Formats: sequence, structure tokens, C-alpha cells
Amino acid sequence: MNVKAAAFQKQIKIGGDLVVIDGVKGDDLLYRIMINQDFKGYIQKRDGLVHRIDGSDIHPLLFARICQALEN
Repeated sequence: MNVKAAAFQKQIKIGGDLVVIDGVKGDDLLYRIMINQDFKGYIQKRDGLVHRIDGSDIHPLLFARICQALEN
């Protein structure tokens, strides 16, 4: 089995939640968000800012912490 890793991956602990941020292969500005092993949607960097993609189910407070993690 040949498995290729995502372009970028970062794991952060926020309170009792484990947030995994995975880069999407082929798009350096798009990230897949998993919270406690549940897919919550995508975020994208545009013009130096991070935006939630329509349909994302990421709580605003967690989104703010994810933005901070991406800056580091």
C-alpha cells in the first residue's frame, strides 16, 4: 500500500478538543479541519486572512484558535 502524507499537518489541543489541521494536496492555501476525529470543514488563507469555507461546522472560538495556530 502506497500512502502519501498531506502537504502540511498540525495538531493542537484546545481545551478538551484535539484539532488536526491538514493541508490539502495541490493547494497550499486550503486546509482540512478535523476536531476529535470528526470532519468539520475547510478553511482557506486569502489575502493574508483565514476564512471558513461555506458549509464548515467550526465553532467561532475554535476557529479563532486555529487561526492563531496557523500564524505560528
